[in-house]
Amino acid sequence: MISYVSGKLKEVLQDSIVVETNGVGFGIFFPASNFKNLPAIDDGIKVFTYTNVKEDELSLYGFLTREDREMFLKLLTVNGVGPKGALNIISTLGFSTLMKAIASEDSKLISSVQGIGAKTASKICIELGDKVRKMNFEGKVDIIKQNNTENQKLNALKDEVVEAMVKLGFKENKAREILSTLDISGDESSSDILKMALKSKL
Repeated sequence: MISYVSGKLKEVLQDSIVVETNGVGFGIFFPASNFKNLPAIDDGIKVFTYTNVKEDELSLYGFLTREDREMFLKLLTVNGVGPKGALNIISTLGFSTLMKAIASEDSKLISSVQGIGAKTASKICIELGDKVRKMNFEGKVDIIKQNNTENQKLNALKDEVVEAMVKLGFKENKAREILSTLDISGDESSSDILKMALKSKL
């Protein structure tokens, strides 16, 4: 089993993403509800994965946290819910809404997802209710929001540095390429990152 894929985010498609690692692009099915939490294209990303193996197909399903993958795996334990169905539920409702719906046994909301009937929605609530109520989903949502805010701040810093590098004569795509090679924690100022970028070219 592939536990996770770490590399650069290269593409965001309708229901999947492409992560490049050592020159290999991994196509990973990914919940659309979490696209907003992805980093910018060419930025680093770590995706926790589930490997689905069939006779003629090997597919990866990816999530930004271990907890999200755990919720996906819990859905798979319910009879009648496969990987694509589980991803569709998460993509439609989002993790926090889904977990709240299960915890409160709101099967009607879950059955509103295309392809999920009332019986399956009811089974999800009955079989996963106790397990989900033990999970700290409110805390997890706060962590995701915090990570998203940090990504936005970092992307804003990078945009500022790119603008400065363009004024110094760099092509924008070259400037972004240089930044993608730097080890940036997010604690640096834009001037610090600019110095790092210029030093990397000396």
